[in-house]
Amino acid sequence: MIDHLYPESVEESGKNLRLALQRISRHGLPYNPITYSVWYEYAVGKNQELTAEINALERDNDTIPLEPILELFRKHLADSQVVLAEEKTREFQTILVELSKVLTNSGSKLGDQGNVLVSYARELGQTTSLKEIPTLARHIVIETKNMIKMGQNLKEQVTSTASEVQTLKKELEGIRQKARTDMLTGLLNRRGFNEILSRAMEDARKNEIPLSIALADIDHFKKVNDTHGHLIGDNVLKMLSRLFNEHIKGKDTAARFGGEEFVLVLPDTALKGAFSLSEAIRKNLQDMKWVTKGSGKDIGTITISMGVAQYRIDDTMETLIQRADSALYAAKATGRNKTLTERDINAQ
Repeated sequence: MIDHLYPESVEESGKNLRLALQRISRHGLPYNPITYSVWYEYAVGKNQELTAEINALERDNDTIPLEPILELFRKHLADSQVVLAEEKTREFQTILVELSKVLTNSGSKLGDQGNVLVSYARELGQTTSLKEIPTLARHIVIETKNMIKMGQNLKEQVTSTASEVQTLKKELEGIRQKARTDMLTGLLNRRGFNEILSRAMEDARKNEIPLSIALADIDHFKKVNDTHGHLIGDNVLKMLSRLFNEHIKGKDTAARFGGEEFVLVLPDTALKGAFSLSEAIRKNLQDMKWVTKGSGKDIGTITISMGVAQYRIDDTMETLIQRADSALYAAKATGRNKTLTERDINAQ
């Protein structure tokens, strides 16, 4: 199986990547997802506020320390989508309040006009003069037309507002999804994973069903980056993400846990089943042939190590993840390219 690694717009991505890496090296910063994200965003140049702040820091400092970079990440990247989601939520609430006012006010006006018609009907029933009947009839016709017109206006206002609410709901959901999604792989990010795992643990507790998680880490990933470049490394991450999605099903969820580490949330799955799925993914990956698209250069075998743990009734997210991480650590410490479970560690 041959997987083409280079994405579209390789020249542009490569240019931005080189600029980001040059800046990280120039300032003596560690290479990690946070520093890479900040400097890559700077290289792309679309975030004008971020660009201005970095330019100011470079004017005032020969080298930029790590702390300002972390602050830039928190300010411009980590929570920007969440802040936008909160703003849209407030906008949504405002629209609903205005809709309520439209309905209340229009209902009152319709009620007033209904009272006028009742009054005219009462006069019509009490009149003894034939001359008054045409006048009352005209009044009734006029008020009836006014009610019809007001009803049409109300319908248009409600339809317009409902359409605006629906559009906002879709936009808000899109923003929330972006805030939970890893930009590179398209999988859930750590924030999205925490939400999914929290709900899965609650469901497992209430319904007394099994739940397992599997942590995966790419073996010798730094060597891939150092040998073939970070652009190839990014594509390995994307291809592995696709492999996870091909193997999971139903309520299963794959997420990027951080760097080259991934996690699977497997509801209604006991430890044995989670181990079997993890092994299927691991074996499938080790059988893949990886080559570059242009030159056909052999990249070598890409493998992963995996650690599996099953939810216990007294678990927190931290304790469940810790057991899976301990199993993963044992898998890497005993040769890599293998899957171990928490039971394997206990048996040692």
